[in-house]
Amino acid sequence: MVPADTLRKLELFDGLTELELNAVTGLAEVVDYPKGSMIFKENESAAKLYVLLTGRVAIQFELARNQEAVVHTATAGQAFGWSAMVQPYKFTASARCVEDSKIVTVDGEDLRKFAKDDCHVGFVIMEKLAQVISTRLRETRMQLISAVHG
Repeated sequence: MVPADTLRKLELFDGLTELELNAVTGLAEVVDYPKGSMIFKENESAAKLYVLLTGRVAIQFELARNQEAVVHTATAGQAFGWSAMVQPYKFTASARCVEDSKIVTVDGEDLRKFAKDDCHVGFVIMEKLAQVISTRLRETRMQLISAVHG
């Protein structure tokens, strides 16, 4: 369980009422990940949504065997692992800790059920996740342009 005060400071939950925040606290926990640890891998089942409290997390794609491209580095307050909220619930990238990190994890299935039952919660969270996805697409596009045009 994560205190509502902690969730209130995170952009993903900005716009939720006090009652809604209190309900989300029961779906979330804080987990410590050491530097270098893989949080999840591309194509794995996406069971959790993540929001970084402290540290840095590299979001990366596998280009070829043993070759990866970092498309984003998450910093404090940023959400990642949005695949837990979007079918087919498979991660589209991998996440690796660049530094020791403290991360809020939210059970994706429970959050999807809650969002379905409370349309306001669903709208707020999905709108924030759409912004995350848009940013990742923009960053990936810029990297592709840079790779092609040097």
